[in-house]
Amino acid sequence: MKASRFITREQMEALTEQILEEYGYDPRGKIIQPVPIEELVEFHFDLQICWETIDHLDAGGIVMAALLPDQRQIILNESRRDLFDSKLGTYHFTLAHELGHWVLHSGESPAILRLRGAEQNRSSKPAEEVQADLFAGCLLLPEPMLVRAVDQLKRMGRIHLSNLYALADCFQVSISALSVRLTQLHLLHIDSAGYVSQPAPADRKGRLEQLTLDI
Repeated sequence: MKASRFITREQMEALTEQILEEYGYDPRGKIIQPVPIEELVEFHFDLQICWETIDHLDAGGIVMAALLPDQRQIILNESRRDLFDSKLGTYHFTLAHELGHWVLHSGESPAILRLRGAEQNRSSKPAEEVQADLFAGCLLLPEPMLVRAVDQLKRMGRIHLSNLYALADCFQVSISALSVRLTQLHLLHIDSAGYVSQPAPADRKGRLEQLTLDI
């Protein structure tokens, strides 16, 4: 893989929306539909999804998957199959993350980008991993569709944590992936205690106002 440059969240939103539209998925659709990530990987990008035991790739950590760009393969770790089978959102995010590496970092991809060295200090993760995570979140939870869904929840007058779990199920993502996207877009925030809050109307990035929550 080649090194790539850092791109902003706004640029990532535009890139992932373009990918979805090219495949025929409308990120502005009125009905929430999960992004067909397996189809995108296999048919739109012509990458093969394979299963192998690949724990040896990182003896000190947990290996979920790997991208082999020369072979156009995404390898999912066979030893984590039970986890993927029980947590569909984790499976989808892992596929989208590896697709992000293909799109952003692979020399075979038409969308090569280069990371600025200054961005390496923003996270304990390597910058390429941070960007692949951002790609996955933007792809699986398109901003226009997510904003519309949250606006609909707000019109209900009360937002429950259970509503957000149901929303995550609609997108077929994990609640943690949904929580990150809601925070990124300054739509809602779920704290460690499970309380849901939203930005004040006058300043979405400012003080958070508590919503009524029954859990």
